[in-house]
Amino acid sequence: MILQADQLPHADIYRILIGSIAPRPIAWAGTRSLQGVNNLAPFSFYNCFSANPPIVGFSTMPRPDGRKKDTLQNILDTRCFTLNAASHGLVKQMSKSSATLEPEHDEFVYAGLTAVQAPHINAPYVKEALLVFECELREVISFGDQPGAGNLILGEIKHLMIDDSIYQNGRIDFEKLDPVGRLAGNWYSTIRDKFELERG
Repeated sequence: MILQADQLPHADIYRILIGSIAPRPIAWAGTRSLQGVNNLAPFSFYNCFSANPPIVGFSTMPRPDGRKKDTLQNILDTRCFTLNAASHGLVKQMSKSSATLEPEHDEFVYAGLTAVQAPHINAPYVKEALLVFECELREVISFGDQPGAGNLILGEIKHLMIDDSIYQNGRIDFEKLDPVGRLAGNWYSTIRDKFELERG
């Protein structure tokens, strides 16, 4: 079967992407509006793209009614954000923070999480998270304003907050971090079933 991408409805392409590019790490982004309202939301179109400088990126898509997601609008306004590790112990709160709330509502409160002011940027972070990146906006690449069009947010990590329990000899203990990944539908994955393989 050969499918021509530009002939498929965007919803079909989306389902193919999330079903085949998996598991996907989760960017759990903390932002603040110009009105001072905290926002927290998870995004699974996420990865790292450079180590020097340290660049991470994630993509938001418009709300069903076409408006920008609060996360994107806040980052455009304040030019900063936090990324909070989505560990398995916080997966229910992370999922709850994905609810589509209006801009005046605080997802930290809604999900039962503690918002803490980041030390160096105007954004909140999840106190319960074991690892947090403080990021400054580098660039937003918009792929259009039609339904399903992404907005790639590239940020430079300026500071890292790492719980002592998961950091030793310059490395993250990923078993203790216990991150979750996104699959399709309501499915998630962990890294608990893993294997080691030398390169080459």
